[in-house]
Amino acid sequence: MAASLGATSLADVQHEGLDQLLHDLANVYPTSPDQHSRLLGVPVLDALLGVFTQRLPGTASETQRRQLQNSAPQGQILTEDEEMLLRCDGQDNEVVAREELLAPADPESFHVFFSGSASRSKRPRSVVEISSSLSGAGKSQLLYYMTARAILPGAYGNIPIGGLEAAVVWMDTDDRFDVYRLRDVARGILQQAQEPADDETLSKDIGLISDDELEGILTSSLQHVHVFRPQSSSALLATLCTLDTYLYDLSRHASALRPLQMLAIDSATAFFWQDKLRDEVARTEEIGRSRAETDQERALKRNFYLSDLYAELVQELKRLEHRFGCAVVYTTTVSGGRPAVSNISGQSGPLGPYDRPPSQTPSLRPALPAPWGTFPTLRLIVRRDIVRPFPPAMSAHDARKDAPMRQSVVRQGKFSAWVNAWGREEWPRRVVDGVSWYNGGCFSFYVRATGVDIPSLDS
Repeated sequence: MAASLGATSLADVQHEGLDQLLHDLANVYPTSPDQHSRLLGVPVLDALLGVFTQRLPGTASETQRRQLQNSAPQGQILTEDEEMLLRCDGQDNEVVAREELLAPADPESFHVFFSGSASRSKRPRSVVEISSSLSGAGKSQLLYYMTARAILPGAYGNIPIGGLEAAVVWMDTDDRFDVYRLRDVARGILQQAQEPADDETLSKDIGLISDDELEGILTSSLQHVHVFRPQSSSALLATLCTLDTYLYDLSRHASALRPLQMLAIDSATAFFWQDKLRDEVARTEEIGRSRAETDQERALKRNFYLSDLYAELVQELKRLEHRFGCAVVYTTTVSGGRPAVSNISGQSGPLGPYDRPPSQTPSLRPALPAPWGTFPTLRLIVRRDIVRPFPPAMSAHDARKDAPMRQSVVRQGKFSAWVNAWGREEWPRRVVDGVSWYNGGCFSFYVRATGVDIPSLDS
């Protein structure tokens, strides 16, 4: 009996390496109070992501509340009612589970990552989906900007840069990753950091980054972007399954002293039609065979099933996000999709190039089947702003006169992004009100040859 008890006790023991133990300790005792508040390093995205992850009243830190206050549109001040609204008023959600109400009692409940911990499973996920109905809508440019913010240093001397000094893993499924473009985006952030914001900044003794120093920062920072190029969904799954082995092998990369900030996939729909074809071929081959035989082969993974593969992909992404405490950001293209608008009453209709009533938000159906549809915490739609065509009745003289102004507008490279309102009728009231408060979940960004610029909501 003693031997049986000993065997049972040994079965309950979990073996973890020193690297995993150090990672867990870093999350239990974070070195910076803002370590868990800067999710993506982009204030606008962090604020919108916080609307969806803010589950309980009073859990927002003072830093987060200041960030929300500073992100408000110019001239708008948070009242006590609005601040309470953004902190998730418990009266608006009467179906909150009892265990969720008790969760904040433990101040370390969101920093415990040990296997089997109940609080670890309740930690809000930082998963962002960036979708569009067309290519060239700015999805990859947003990823470049988030990547640059993640890998750049927080400051250089007395010049604040705003980087997170972390590492990024990039799954380049479209085979379009451009390191030179990423370098330009990062350089634009560094150059913008040197521009004085006001007279008070001008009066301070702030030095400038020389060209040699700037190139040194870029070169050292880019070493912490780890690019993988899987050629199929199965290869992507295999890469994800062995990713932690690669990251824990300190002899293979230079990011040993940096946390993993983001796992990016550009794009998650790259192999969808290829997978769909394989799935249809596999189902065709099952015609005339017994259900027991096909179920047995499915259990042994001898046949290809799209639903099984996608479930494993999402499960692996959850595991990696859970283990490393990183954000997962992926892009999708909704083939043949056309944005529609959903209002509070749930009605929908076509979305014109300039039609965006304040009470309505654009939406796109999820591009991938389950469980991808419920995987992201925040879903965004991006598109390039359209310049109105010349009126049919305009004369050639007026068109030539109007052309320089139109070309100036095109050179601005303005893009727009919105919170995807698909399934809005199922959102809690606090989420609906929180998204509406942030300009309806809409913000603009600019893509130029010199980089990417995302103005704050108060600019």
